[in-house]
Amino acid sequence: MTMGTSHQGTLDPGRIRRLPPEVAELIAAGEVVERPASVLKELIENSLDAGATVLTVDIEGGGIDLIRVSDDGWGMTEGELAAAFERHATSKLASAEDLASIATLGFRGEALASIAAVAEVVAISRERTATRAYEVKVGPWGMRGPTVTAGPVGTTITVRQLFQTLPARRAFLRSPRSEAAACIRVVADAALGRPRVRCQLRSQGRTVLSTPGSGDLLDALAAVFGEGARVAAVEVEAPGDEVSVAGAICGPSHTLATRQGMVVFLNGRRVQQRSLVAAVEAAYRGMLEVDRHPLAVLQISCDPLAVDVNVHPTKREVRLRNEGAVFDSLQRACWQALHRAGPAHIGLEDTRPRGRGEPPPGSAGLSEGLWEDGSLPSRDGPEPHWALEGAGSWRPLGQAHNRYLVVETPRGLAILDQHAAHEKVLYERYLDDLAAGRPGVNSQGLVEPLLVELPAGCDFDPEIELELSRAGFEVGLFGERVLRCTAAPAGMPASRAEDALLDALTRREAGPAQGELHRMAALLACHSAVRFGDPLSPEETRALLASLSRTKGGITCPHGRPAVLVMEERLLLAAFHRQ
Repeated sequence: MTMGTSHQGTLDPGRIRRLPPEVAELIAAGEVVERPASVLKELIENSLDAGATVLTVDIEGGGIDLIRVSDDGWGMTEGELAAAFERHATSKLASAEDLASIATLGFRGEALASIAAVAEVVAISRERTATRAYEVKVGPWGMRGPTVTAGPVGTTITVRQLFQTLPARRAFLRSPRSEAAACIRVVADAALGRPRVRCQLRSQGRTVLSTPGSGDLLDALAAVFGEGARVAAVEVEAPGDEVSVAGAICGPSHTLATRQGMVVFLNGRRVQQRSLVAAVEAAYRGMLEVDRHPLAVLQISCDPLAVDVNVHPTKREVRLRNEGAVFDSLQRACWQALHRAGPAHIGLEDTRPRGRGEPPPGSAGLSEGLWEDGSLPSRDGPEPHWALEGAGSWRPLGQAHNRYLVVETPRGLAILDQHAAHEKVLYERYLDDLAAGRPGVNSQGLVEPLLVELPAGCDFDPEIELELSRAGFEVGLFGERVLRCTAAPAGMPASRAEDALLDALTRREAGPAQGELHRMAALLACHSAVRFGDPLSPEETRALLASLSRTKGGITCPHGRPAVLVMEERLLLAAFHRQ
């Protein structure tokens, strides 16, 4: 026997057999086509790669019964239309080297073949220089056509009876309403990623999403998330040599109950990367209420050679050569944008008499009151920008109920939650001290030492002692389960030291250093700030306003509550019928 000679053709394979082509195609289709939304995503990506400027989508039964995507892109010739449904056939790659710098959304050549393996597909396309269109019908039975037909420039693909050959997969789909919601998110992603493309989605013949295709991201943002998002949005623009970030991010007054409002694109591709989502949320640290999440649309640009998109058939997960640099750039860009966000606005009811045909209160203008996002829509465009840099020159008018500070500003009135405002000032101060490693949140000695019993389940070890020392507490064991505290953080009233120390012990949690610094700074600020109900003198109010004007990082306290609400003079004039 000659070494290296193969006997594969003569050996008995036993129980190992080659799968029939139709079975292999169904398995491959299962990786690409998970639900109607994944079909829609693949078709839309093909349209965008083909240069579409108008995208029209129709779905029925949540996309299970019908999905139709029409575009005005380059279109295909007769031969290209026939070849497009062959597995691993694509116009977007020519060699293995092209995989290293993919610039298109699709590139595998699997989508159309996979869809045709589990549904009935009709495709009509007309190339821009052609005088006629061509049609093919493809399904589990094979292909029929191409045949000559009528049609505009571009491509229309209709998918019917999804998973008709896989009843088990069809049985696991969610309700038509849930599947339709997933399809809406796919079209919304396309609209937000390409604001120059006019997108329309109809479900059961009713338009549920329409964007103008103006090229302005804020127009697309308003179409997808509502006009309140446009008003609350702040532009993000952070160019860089290796990583650039652009887009829009809403202030902490406009948040959502889920993470679906965090839309991140990497080199034009919508990605769902945990590290990138974490970077956006990290920029909001200390600004969001519990269980609320940011609303942001962000475009990250970097060298395609530094990104591997060939990780999974859905192409939603990618590998980054320098993930840390991308994380830092994204977090920094978002934080800088949030620093420019202004306070929420208070709306006033318009009490003027209304004539026949005028909209009722709550439908437009001043009568909305305070929206869920804390903003007030305007007929004249976005609200003017408010910032806290000028708070030091605001004129205090008084204190209401020992809880709120009323001040005069150049544009109207502002109302401050005195505890939240002071807490915000102290949080930034404590956070800077802790981050700089200063032992020096600084300590102040207590006239009488505190004796505090250790909470159940908490052991006093050197790590806890060091953490408390950095926060400004001087503590030591005084018996087996009792701590003796001789100093507390400077600025914290002695009467609150015991509660703060117990809070620090019971809420101690393992996690990233950055998260621990935030937790401790927020805790110290909360226990040190003026209480909601404490009387303040005019001098104390002016000192708080001056401190607020020098404090960076948005307009909320560490727990996400707004510290300042504003009432513009134009609203007062309208409410009192003086304009």
